Amino acid sequence: MKNIKKILAGATAVATLMAMAACGSSNESGDASDSQNLTIAWWGNQDRNEKQDAVDKAFEAANEGVSIDGQPSEWSDYWQKLSTSAAGDSMPDVIAMDYSYFNEYVENGLIIPLDEYIEDGTIDTTNIDESILASGQKDGSQYLISSGSSSPAMIYNKTLLDEAGIEMPEEMDLDEFKALAKEVYEKTGVKTNFRYYEASELLEYVMRGEGKTLFEDEGLGVTAEDVEPYFDVYEEGISEGWHISPEVFAEITAGSVDQDPVVYGSDPSSMSWVSFKFTSQMPAMQALTDDDLALAPWPAADVTAANYIKPGQFWAISKSCENPQLAAEFINYYTNNEEAVTTMGTDRGLPVSSAMMTVLEEQLSADEQEIATFLNDVVTPNSSAINPPSPAAASTVNSQTLPEIEENILYGAITAKDAAATFVEEANAAY
Repeated sequence: MKNIKKILAGATAVATLMAMAACGSSNESGDASDSQNLTIAWWGNQDRNEKQDAVDKAFEAANEGVSIDGQPSEWSDYWQKLSTSAAGDSMPDVIAMDYSYFNEYVENGLIIPLDEYIEDGTIDTTNIDESILASGQKDGSQYLISSGSSSPAMIYNKTLLDEAGIEMPEEMDLDEFKALAKEVYEKTGVKTNFRYYEASELLEYVMRGEGKTLFEDEGLGVTAEDVEPYFDVYEEGISEGWHISPEVFAEITAGSVDQDPVVYGSDPSSMSWVSFKFTSQMPAMQALTDDDLALAPWPAADVTAANYIKPGQFWAISKSCENPQLAAEFINYYTNNEEAVTTMGTDRGLPVSSAMMTVLEEQLSADEQEIATFLNDVVTPNSSAINPPSPAAASTVNSQTLPEIEENILYGAITAKDAAATFVEEANAAY
């Protein structure tokens, strides 16, 4: 965390100096806001990249003289690239933002408020629910516009379970999940991936189900005893043989949709029957397999308390953007233009504009309709308000602390009890 804080602190200082320098140079060479070039960065997969590229080209066609440089990345690379570009005052103009990084980027002055562009109508929020807008607000200002609504979901291989005669419960707690994972392994040889080496959303979800908040403002809101059952899933899974070994993950990109063990590989010992993702990732994963995938809530002691609706991604304008007016026009185009919305479909979740949702409903594929039904009928009536954005300390926990501890458990270097104690100590030290 200290390193990241230094990078971002450095980025802020450098950005300030660069902005001052840019102001000086603009008086000599013309107004920087005349720039008709936009760089747009996001994380995703090949399917999302192709759709986003089509939207970018449509925006260019609708705006003569405008040029867009799309910059896609995998999730694991995206944040490192963004930190590096922030330190060099060369952030892309429009950036995809995740809820877990929101506070960090606002507090370090790396993204700008959108209020003036909403007030003058450049970004039309008329048909966006207030609760959705609120998820992108901080200290009374609107910094982010959600690109779609999503929710946590187990994306599981329904074909595999049906052929094995295994019925997926509507809800389950951690003990029931472990029993199910063991049964799937015994009947099919296919193992389990318990969201290994990814961010802390699953741990946070499990804690919500216990009535606790993982990240509070001044430190963790949980104890080692609270989080030990989460780490125990890894310990039991690797000792009983039903969790995928860490060596398998050394051969793939952890967190990648394209290489997710649910849809990647052919050896059952390196494949998983389930992936802990978000509903917006379902179509991309379904496109990679002939087996039928389906959705179910993540496990928790109280699923209604744990579950929530989450913005799939946000759009933000970086501090270093030379033409924020044009960047705001792009965000509005993505949010409110029929061609853009129908091109993206449900890739980042259901459209946040109710008017655009009406347009899209008529064109939903079977998979997209399944997502809409899951969100409307399963999650919405059985969920709670999303936690406030995580403090800046969460970025180190997500990128280093939690993945390294999970790795040590799977390699047998530490027990779940030791992992829980280490996690609480190191995560609190990151504040």
